[in-house]
Amino acid sequence: MFYIALILLIFFLDLKVKEYIEENKEMHKSEEILNGKIILERYHNKGAMLNFLDHNVHLVKIISLSLFGILLLFFAFLLPKKDNRILKLALSFILGGALSNIYDRVKKGYVVDYFSFKFLRKVVFNISDICIFIGSFIIALLSFFRKE
Repeated sequence: MFYIALILLIFFLDLKVKEYIEENKEMHKSEEILNGKIILERYHNKGAMLNFLDHNVHLVKIISLSLFGILLLFFAFLLPKKDNRILKLALSFILGGALSNIYDRVKKGYVVDYFSFKFLRKVVFNISDICIFIGSFIIALLSFFRKE
């Protein structure tokens, strides 16, 4: 139950932040916070990561939904098992983030991104992106330290 709650927490948290950004921030108008370390900026991403395939929104939807479905099936298979807690945690981060971005993509035709880091000024993220990165990083670490 914890893992499903984490997926829903990520989804609803990012959904609420995206709603706030859409209602209160102008497109492409930057606002520095935390002494300029983080830049808030409303941005609509019609493609995948870094606007990849932004000219083919339909294909991005199909790919996103397909990958989400595969991960969800794997997660559903893994969930009842007693072991693999770290892998379940990582998949929960990925699924929560992916669900939020897919929701945007299907409902609006784009994903709402809203912050960047000072050192990565040209790349705009959202909470879901960070969660997907964290989950993917955990899985990469697991595979690196996996016992043969």
